[in-house]
Amino acid sequence: MPANSPQKPTVLVAGAGITGLSAAWLLARDGYPVEVHDAAPTAGGLLEPVQFRGLPCDRGSHRIHPESHPLLRELTSDAGWVEQPRRGRLVLGGRQMAYPPQVGDFLKGLGARTAAHMGLNFLTRPGALAGFKRWEEDRKTIDDDVGFEAFVTGRVGRRAYTQFYAPYVEKVWGLHPNEISQTVAKARISTASPLTTLSKALKSGPVPDRVFLYPRGGMVELIEFFQTGLKLAGVPIHYDSPIGTKEVQAWKGPVLYSGHLSDLVDQPNLKHRGLYLLHIALPKGSVGQTDTFYLPERDFWFGRVSQPARFSDELSDDECDVLCLEIPEGRWGNDHDFSEDILKIQAQLVHAGIIPSTVDIGEMKQTFVPRVYPMYKRNWTQYWSEALRQVASMGQILPIGRQGLFLHCNIDQCVYIADEAVRHLNAGGTAADWIPKAKGFLDLRVRD
Repeated sequence: MPANSPQKPTVLVAGAGITGLSAAWLLARDGYPVEVHDAAPTAGGLLEPVQFRGLPCDRGSHRIHPESHPLLRELTSDAGWVEQPRRGRLVLGGRQMAYPPQVGDFLKGLGARTAAHMGLNFLTRPGALAGFKRWEEDRKTIDDDVGFEAFVTGRVGRRAYTQFYAPYVEKVWGLHPNEISQTVAKARISTASPLTTLSKALKSGPVPDRVFLYPRGGMVELIEFFQTGLKLAGVPIHYDSPIGTKEVQAWKGPVLYSGHLSDLVDQPNLKHRGLYLLHIALPKGSVGQTDTFYLPERDFWFGRVSQPARFSDELSDDECDVLCLEIPEGRWGNDHDFSEDILKIQAQLVHAGIIPSTVDIGEMKQTFVPRVYPMYKRNWTQYWSEALRQVASMGQILPIGRQGLFLHCNIDQCVYIADEAVRHLNAGGTAADWIPKAKGFLDLRVRD
């Protein structure tokens, strides 16, 4: 990295998660003096590991897709990336099928009658004769928020909405889908047109969405990589050092803010739902080769169940199989104790075909992760835009990343946003100029 230039101001980076650490790295590489502050006692944010049986387990099912933005892998090329085959399973209607879907397995898993009903419902949905142009139109506007229910039924039909999408929304937010913004649907349904999705599913052999990349030592390896690089560059990281409105306004230079946007401005409509993680131990050989199970239906409290050992051999326990169950806060609130529900959870795992009925859950660790899912209620972008205008009026503050911009996005996209912010500073951009760029990040598509 080049020596710090006296002409460049010292930049304050608020937050030591993947966004803040990568921003600090990029700034130092470009010759800026940098200070990093985080309210937590350790770095990592949502990538801080959960220690379970001596393993640094991720906070849920995290992975990097081959089509992800390449900057993250370029910056961390020495972090020990490995390529893994995707062995996901979608649990639906009492059956399991491959995920990402392949047409033959998908139709077989649904059953002929259900598949026929869903296909007919899709073809006869309102507006079907308009063709697939609407998928491109979805990418062009965030206004005229018709709501999640109307958006989804208009694109995929009532049957798919009822079976797939409505239970997911209710599970995550604990609200009726009509209260939720179409933004949630656009981030997933509009990723590709039906023809593109179908052509990908018909392919055989290795295709990009059937493999994933993963750091050998877990996602914490990325945090450790940036920490080591910043230490060598002489960049201080201050822990237990919260940065709020008072601190950023007192700072004399630029601020890249990756903390929560709602902590910086008074905007009560920008809220989140959290996530419960249950790491459990099972007898060795109980689960098989699946890396992640996806469970959208109401029968199951958990939305995803992942197996760390299938992401990396270094996350394998010699004595047992480890699973991570993700239970969205939804209707539970933020103080539920699932240790009292262990038999119900075990029964659900058996019902889903994830574990056999002959095994019992052994050790369990519960972790609650607050503020994971942005509460995208209808017309939320009005409050979001006002919040960014408030930030811009406070001085040279650029909110970045998942928390700073109230986004639901992937790890590589956080690094991409950090890079765009550093480029913005290098070009002499202001906080007011950053708002139009930030609006472009609302079109980022969530991959899983």
